[in-house]
Amino acid sequence: MAWGRGPHRVDRMNDVRLDCQVLVVGAGPTGLVLGAELLARGIRTRIIDQGDGVTLQARAIGVHARTLEVLDMMGLAERFIQRGQVVRQIRWYSVGKHLVSLEFARSGSRFGMFLDLPQDETERLLRARVAELGGVVENRTELTGLTAGPDAVIAAVRDRSERGVITAGYVVGCDGAHSRVRHELGLTFHGHPYPQDWVLADVLLDTDLREDAAHAFFRPDGLPAILFPMRDHRWRLTLPFAGSRSGEVPTLEEIQQLTDQRMPRPVTVSDPTWLANFRCHRRSASAYRRGRVLLAGDAVHIHTPAGGQGMNTGIMDAHNLGWKLALVAGGRSPDALLDSYGTERLPVAQDVLKLTHTLVRYGTISHPVKRRVRDVVVPVLSRSPLIQRRAVGRLSHVYVAYPPGPWRAPMAAGAGPGPASACPTFRSERTASSPRCTACCAAAATFCSFPLTLPVCWPTLRWAPTARTSTSSPSTPGKHPDAVTAAPGRSSWSARMAMSERGAGQAACTR
Repeated sequence: MAWGRGPHRVDRMNDVRLDCQVLVVGAGPTGLVLGAELLARGIRTRIIDQGDGVTLQARAIGVHARTLEVLDMMGLAERFIQRGQVVRQIRWYSVGKHLVSLEFARSGSRFGMFLDLPQDETERLLRARVAELGGVVENRTELTGLTAGPDAVIAAVRDRSERGVITAGYVVGCDGAHSRVRHELGLTFHGHPYPQDWVLADVLLDTDLREDAAHAFFRPDGLPAILFPMRDHRWRLTLPFAGSRSGEVPTLEEIQQLTDQRMPRPVTVSDPTWLANFRCHRRSASAYRRGRVLLAGDAVHIHTPAGGQGMNTGIMDAHNLGWKLALVAGGRSPDALLDSYGTERLPVAQDVLKLTHTLVRYGTISHPVKRRVRDVVVPVLSRSPLIQRRAVGRLSHVYVAYPPGPWRAPMAAGAGPGPASACPTFRSERTASSPRCTACCAAAATFCSFPLTLPVCWPTLRWAPTARTSTSSPSTPGKHPDAVTAAPGRSSWSARMAMSERGAGQAACTR
């Protein structure tokens, strides 16, 4: 292991010797996506993780449409879809009676689905992408301290045999709920725990439930059972508020007993591959950045698994931060651009905490009058296509948008959607002599390929909506049947592009 020397190229920043431009602490999905984004942009990046490698537990399994759009820009979406279980809708039941269904096809994304893929598979795919980009995940390497200066950050690290330091231009803590980076910054993790433990089980179920849908069963006592389908006819069974278990892992017999209590009809549980018990918290850090040290993912916000939001929010953090940090670390944009990261992502995290808490309250209502109101009003509201689109768009992160900021480039009248707003798919008509946005156009001379964002060359592009092509997927309500010509080697986009991800930092890209 190289402590400030070895195969890593050495830079100098104001006469400070750097072992790497960015040090990413934590190799979960958030850290791996950030590392890949930085490596793809030519930033010398090191990724350390105190674990032995890929997590052995399924943990987070839900990949929403907005995350699939990010993965598509990384060239990974098809790999994920091939390995995952496609979920088309989520169905809610009350006392065994079907209450409402939400159709993920209404999200407005061409990925009109929710993909169930165990976290260990997600990490394997992302680690493979990091390796393809020339990166290495340094396992069994623990951060033990940070010393941040005006020009660099010195990270004290250790593996199982030696100690050392890594000097980096920037450090990003993607090291989870118990983040050492956050602890070193002295940031408060505001919030509270939920009163009881949750139980998870990845099992086989003797059931005829649809395997292209997730199912949530509500009970009069407020103790629900939620089932997410996985590959090979397996299911993720989630049982909230299963008492205070003091960290004790449940047995299969206990899972069967809880299932018998909560399901409207008998279901046999068998062949567990993972059983887990944990206490949920609802917390967020007081800041996303302190100088040259930043936080992302669970290091800065945690909540219940309701709605499958956690990993997706962390990946969105990494995607928002990645291009900005690449520009700043590469000397192509001022350091102040990084302030827009927290400005844009903090409201999103707050909304996610609010959403997950609302979903928990919605599914655990025990008061008879409130339960009756829910069971009558919600089905009526769900018949509205507008409400369906809004609900699914919020769950799938497709409706995320960022407010204007000091970095936002002015838009000419009639130029189309601006940064931080949704835009339909378009065909870019450029010539070899057209200006090229070097920071975000990952394309050959005659093509533009935009990573979920409107590039700075947006005002100069000719708006040319096209009819459906053979590469387009079927339209769904609210979609535009347009296509975008992609760069050579990349799949064409259909329906509508994702919401703009660059947000306030748009003007920082070089023209």
